[in-house]
Amino acid sequence: MNAFASDLDRTLIFSQRMLAAYGADGTEECIELLDGKPVSYISPTTKAILKQINEDMFFIPVTTRTIEQYKRIRLFQEDIVPEYAITSNGGTILKRGAVWKEWTLHVQELLQHSTPLEEMIKKVAALDDSKWIKKIKPGDGMFFYLILDTERFSPDRFIELRELSDHLGWQVSLQGRKLYFIPKILNKWTAVHHLRDELGLSDIYTAGDSILDAGLITNGTYGIAPLHGEVVEDSLAFNKTQEAGIKASEEIVESVQSRYRNVGAKR
Repeated sequence: MNAFASDLDRTLIFSQRMLAAYGADGTEECIELLDGKPVSYISPTTKAILKQINEDMFFIPVTTRTIEQYKRIRLFQEDIVPEYAITSNGGTILKRGAVWKEWTLHVQELLQHSTPLEEMIKKVAALDDSKWIKKIKPGDGMFFYLILDTERFSPDRFIELRELSDHLGWQVSLQGRKLYFIPKILNKWTAVHHLRDELGLSDIYTAGDSILDAGLITNGTYGIAPLHGEVVEDSLAFNKTQEAGIKASEEIVESVQSRYRNVGAKR
């Protein structure tokens, strides 16, 4: 059995901000609401192909979203319901919507060897001299992210935070106005690798846009990133789409579907 393990935001689904930045044709379907307001959208083409992929193999959403944020996406609760999903940047595995407790316990043991969450938050908050932090949001007790005042947040500050995090065994990823801080021990591919062993998976197709997806993309049988991705800016070694924005998601699922069908035909 094969699998398609993919990041969600800015890879398969998109915010209004992303649609405005890269263009949209008005056919996008809203798949997530927050306080009654539209939050995320998907291309009808991407949705249709993704539904077929989910029927042909394991489709495994792999996201830095918390459990609550993931379950807010009604597409994956109603229309396309994956048997497995990975949230919290690899910190949680959901099986039919329920937390896989054995994996969570394993992750908690790993985190004992990392700089504690509370200590990291304090060190980062202490650097907020120009009030560039709007909010500090914890993520399932494993990581945190900042909502930034982008006008006050400088490139030099980002470099400083990246160096601080690296020294303490954490990593950072800037995604729009959100700046994520994740323990290096916590990564998406480790969780996917666990599922590969548990499920006896053969080929694993992967996709993602951020630095946090680098391991996921490089370790997959075939990995691809959208042209607009942060990970593409950091390295030119990744397979990437020709298009950016929501059109990139169509390219991604089309390429995955084409590859596994070609492999199946050869076999």
